[in-house]
Amino acid sequence: MLRGMRARLERLRDGQFGVFTAAQVLGEYTQAELRTRVLRGEWVRVCHGVYREASTSPVAQLRVEAARLSMGLPTLIAGYDTAAELHGFSVIDSAATHVIGRQRSRSKQIVVHQDRVDSLDLELVKGTLTTSPVRTAVDLARTLDRLDALATLDAALRVGLSPGRVSHPLEFSRQAMDEEATRHRGRRGLRQAVELIRLADGRAESPMESRTRVRCIDAGLPYPEPQVEVSTPTGLRRLDLGWRESRVGLEYDSATWHSGRHAAARDTARHNSLTTQGWTIFYATALDVLHHPHLFTEPIRAMLDRAAGRSPQPACRRLHRREPNGRELIMSGNHLTLFDTTSGVDR
Repeated sequence: MLRGMRARLERLRDGQFGVFTAAQVLGEYTQAELRTRVLRGEWVRVCHGVYREASTSPVAQLRVEAARLSMGLPTLIAGYDTAAELHGFSVIDSAATHVIGRQRSRSKQIVVHQDRVDSLDLELVKGTLTTSPVRTAVDLARTLDRLDALATLDAALRVGLSPGRVSHPLEFSRQAMDEEATRHRGRRGLRQAVELIRLADGRAESPMESRTRVRCIDAGLPYPEPQVEVSTPTGLRRLDLGWRESRVGLEYDSATWHSGRHAAARDTARHNSLTTQGWTIFYATALDVLHHPHLFTEPIRAMLDRAAGRSPQPACRRLHRREPNGRELIMSGNHLTLFDTTSGVDR
């Protein structure tokens, strides 16, 4: 609580997820007092005409309420990245607050998506009206780049879009996303969403693991299995990605998890235990995944070819071709999708 905040403004703040408007402030303070508190860093501007206390975290609920007050609306719907944050499967740090509505915003911190939404698409999460988890997942699968889109779908499956409704939430979630995708017929990015829903896997344990898997798929490698378990003399080990038959593994080399003296000792012991079981382990850093994926995909390709007794094969890039009948052919490695642009479904 901000020391000295007047009682009426406190009540307004507490009923608005921790934010208050300039107009509300000026009912209790002068313009000079408002300016002073902002300059001292006691109050922080969230968006046009709306503030929070410096000690209050700018969580999604707060930012959506700030957007509503800034835009002068009775209600506002959270969507896209902000909805994913509310549902617990956001994988990107977005400085903007994404909402759905018709009215434009004067604030650069607010992104308004003028999408059609019906009541079945909406849920109340922590007091904030937001698009449902499955609608949110498909919206982001359509509009994010491939790396972030698959990471989002993996995270959504990991969280569970419909927990408790069926005995196998993972499969139901993928089915629910497939069904939701059919409702986005004619919308930008639907082809990508349909393709990536098929590739999504809730076993991925981090967004960067998901992005690493995308790079392998788009390089034309055989589909990698996430979180491969390997029995070793020193216990059960898990690999981020693996090709079990060829005993080839790929680890995302996170600086957070793999830094420090103890981490180095742990990783060495783990690596040695896997190699004694005949596994070849490759590593990918964030720089590799984001900018230089060939540095790990090509050595893996060569090793897989060698394990299969094949001559080294050239890189198989992701293919995309539009057919004369309006359908689109998409091939990533061994994954083939025939997408019908006239119906919005894949075959």
